[in-house]
Amino acid sequence: MKHIICILLVSFLLLSCGMMSKKEVTDQLSTNELTKLETLFLLPYDSVMDYYDLSNDSIVNFPDLSAFTIKSLDLSYNLLETINPFFLPKGVERLNLSHNLYRGIVRIRKNTIPSLKELDISYNAVNRINICEPLFRIILSYNDLTYANFNHKNLQYLDISYNPSLSERVNFEPLWIDTIVRDGVADGKRLLGPISVSYDYSH
Repeated sequence: MKHIICILLVSFLLLSCGMMSKKEVTDQLSTNELTKLETLFLLPYDSVMDYYDLSNDSIVNFPDLSAFTIKSLDLSYNLLETINPFFLPKGVERLNLSHNLYRGIVRIRKNTIPSLKELDISYNAVNRINICEPLFRIILSYNDLTYANFNHKNLQYLDISYNPSLSERVNFEPLWIDTIVRDGVADGKRLLGPISVSYDYSH
């Protein structure tokens, strides 16, 4: 019902102010205390955006944004516990899920988010993560990681800092990643992956 009222409201604004721009409509709607997500759903479903901010919007369930095209989506500072790849916008390349309620195991299977290049899921309570998509940049700082595994094909930047339970023996291969940020991990010991663990670093 609230969604229908919102649609009627935006229709009234468009009819009463025929020359009103999309931004002016959005500004007018903001005075009626719509959430960011409600405002987004008032836009045409074939809308194409470089960036959309849904941060700090009290979102509990992963919203179905599959009708939109959004390259960079910010869902940080919400109450999310799940990721639904089928609900993500078309063509999403950067996804910010930091400061949510993710915990336990997070899996992103291969070919489920093929356009994704960057994921930020920092400041959660994830203890195991397995990312099979070939991302370029992954930020996992301030979680409870004990296990992490990635597709190394394109991975250039990895931030695993401040995961105090993560040991120096890791399941990914540090030798294959250009930049690893790992403050507060394994007391500063060298990270050893499946290949590098076989090397003798004493020589």
